[in-house]
Amino acid sequence: MSRLITVIPVYNGARHLGATLEAVARQTVRPDRVIVQDNCSTDGTRQVFEPFAKLGFEWHQNERNIGGTANFNRALMFARETDYLHLIPHDDLIKPRFYERLFSAMESASAPAFGYSAYEVIGDDGQLVADGDLACPFPVTATGLAREVSQVRFLKWQADLKTICLPAVLMKTGSRPLPVEFSFDYIQAADAVFYAELAARGYRVFEVTESLCQYRRHAAAYTSSNQRAPGAVVADEWKAMLAIGRLIAQSGPASWFWRQRQQCLLAARSVVKARSLGDPAVREDTRQAVFQCVGQLRWALGYLAVAARDCLRKVRSGNHN
Repeated sequence: MSRLITVIPVYNGARHLGATLEAVARQTVRPDRVIVQDNCSTDGTRQVFEPFAKLGFEWHQNERNIGGTANFNRALMFARETDYLHLIPHDDLIKPRFYERLFSAMESASAPAFGYSAYEVIGDDGQLVADGDLACPFPVTATGLAREVSQVRFLKWQADLKTICLPAVLMKTGSRPLPVEFSFDYIQAADAVFYAELAARGYRVFEVTESLCQYRRHAAAYTSSNQRAPGAVVADEWKAMLAIGRLIAQSGPASWFWRQRQQCLLAARSVVKARSLGDPAVREDTRQAVFQCVGQLRWALGYLAVAARDCLRKVRSGNHN
């Protein structure tokens, strides 16, 4: 039985896989097994992997291309063979102390549990992206404070789509199968729902505020390609927000107020997203998607909320100057 298995799902990842494998190889605490779960790549992915075979890294290839979500779920099946399981997409990176710090955060906790670190966003060239549309949703500290997060707080964060970064998560499985999988019902928010469902099933949650992971945003990534259909992303986000909200025990007026808040939050997020889109037709697609999900009134309230936030920021900036 292994203490730690790292699985790297990949399809046509020749450009970035080598850097990911190097990052895993440089860990201060090395995994017992590193498995590349290949979904029948047609580029030079296998050739990039070959030099790492001498380190004991394993190449597992599917009998056919089963799709990205199914390939990630196949990676989850290794949970029963290890105390800790880490999934890292082929284009993301972890810093050398990632496993060391996450082990330390969870060592006194019994399974099941999962921990996650803060993360940075990098571009195709590996350089930090400072002002993109994706950022770590919680404060990052150099000291890397480790703390346990309550189930309710974590679920509320996920329902707000303050999502943790998939490669920044280490799962303490205790060599037991996971109770849930990544859902095929989402184009982008499946990971937010997945980790919320784990928390709702009794997994303890730990947070390390040190930036130990780098999420790579590039044109070929699923998240980037989804941005070309912002209306579909809005609908996907709303479906995820509702699904996670149902995991939070609420009733009566509290449940009603929560839903109104979430509707306005979706609208405000979408207003910000629409502002960043250059094509008027694409902006209109985003607006119409919000109308369909939560109505025109919520769009107006979201617009006012964003305008008030921007005004407050200007006032604060003027006071500092």
